[in-house]
Amino acid sequence: MEHQEPAFRRGNPLLPTGAADNMFPDPHIKIFVNPDTGKENMYVYVGHDEGKGQFIMRDWYVLFSEDLVHWQCKKSLARKDTYLPPDSTDCWACDVVRSPWDGKYYLYYSHGGESTGVAVSDRPDGPFVDARGKTPILPKGITPTNSYDPDVILPDDQDSRAWIVFGSDWTDHYWAMQLKENMTEVVPGSARHVAVYPDENTKEELLGVLRSDQAEAFHYGDTWYLYWAGRYATSDCRLGPYIFRGNIGADIPHYPDGRAFIDHGSFLEWKGQWYYAVSCGTESWSYRQSWLMYLHVCDDGTLMFDEEIRQFGVGQYNAAWDKIQAEWYMEIESPGLRKIELKQDGKHAGFAIAQDGGTHAARYPHVYGMTENMRMTLCLQGEEGAAVEVLADGKTVGSLRLARALPTLTEVGIPLCCAPGEHEITLHLTGRMTIDWFRLT
Repeated sequence: MEHQEPAFRRGNPLLPTGAADNMFPDPHIKIFVNPDTGKENMYVYVGHDEGKGQFIMRDWYVLFSEDLVHWQCKKSLARKDTYLPPDSTDCWACDVVRSPWDGKYYLYYSHGGESTGVAVSDRPDGPFVDARGKTPILPKGITPTNSYDPDVILPDDQDSRAWIVFGSDWTDHYWAMQLKENMTEVVPGSARHVAVYPDENTKEELLGVLRSDQAEAFHYGDTWYLYWAGRYATSDCRLGPYIFRGNIGADIPHYPDGRAFIDHGSFLEWKGQWYYAVSCGTESWSYRQSWLMYLHVCDDGTLMFDEEIRQFGVGQYNAAWDKIQAEWYMEIESPGLRKIELKQDGKHAGFAIAQDGGTHAARYPHVYGMTENMRMTLCLQGEEGAAVEVLADGKTVGSLRLARALPTLTEVGIPLCCAPGEHEITLHLTGRMTIDWFRLT
């Protein structure tokens, strides 16, 4: 994977066009409609690190993109428009949601490790202005924990209420309070302790080394996840109690002693793919960047990502790579086509895409470095008569129909008739089929 075409570049950490640097930490990722284009964008709400050896953070920013390859950046909330002192350097993590009641966008921001404010805008990219007359929505002391690093959970079919989750292990771990429908006040007396236990049999809080600050709650299927600094726990309920399950960042070396440094993270599903954004330290714990990866979930609930995508970023592919994993798609026709876990001898053996029948598509945009009339090799299994049609920029450039069933993953080839350059590759699959990866040669 060392060879790269000139147009292909590393997409991680995120570096928006025109930004002076890429020191944007504490990402919260959301999908909203861009009011200027009418198209969905991914919005990444971040702070901006300026200090090495100490946190110096003066404002809040938003990065946004349609294709997750090309990013723009703007200041979303200025310190002067909040209750923070004019010279404050404590513009810590924020979260943004679109209210289901009034349709406005609410940005919940941290004043250091002490309190939380809220700002509002008619646009997802701001500018946001303080929504409470420059007073905090979560003042210091409202619960036993530190009232900062907010994560907002909106209503769903199981709970018609909105909640704001916050806290740290410095005092009394994580707490939640119910938000009123105006999104600028909490319901008095609604504070709930969000417990995290080491295992099903231990009803004592997880302590010390396994705890951190910002918590992100999201649900995958029927399971709720609570994430903090690489670690995660699961529950049947949004406010827990949660059971500790693992550390998605355990194998990421950063410092010379091999110790990993990742902290704030955020998760969402878009067009059938799950994404994981996380801030990682550089030479200093206080000087961080945001990275975006595909998220994969094993059958037992374990969270995983790919090291190649951590390095190179999402939404783009190099035709010179030895393999392009099928689960690195940017869009599938879900639920007919789905991501699955592969196993060998009962052990994890990667991921693939699969369908039980019908015709569905998987899209891989920005495939750089394709040459004229390449050959695609696919590792697949499928029933007799199952077919693959390969499209480049919407035009059919190759196809294959299985003359016999392939009960195990087998390499098959398809000659392609296409011009050199960058293309969007789409796989149209028909019939029962599983694809592990494909290669372009």
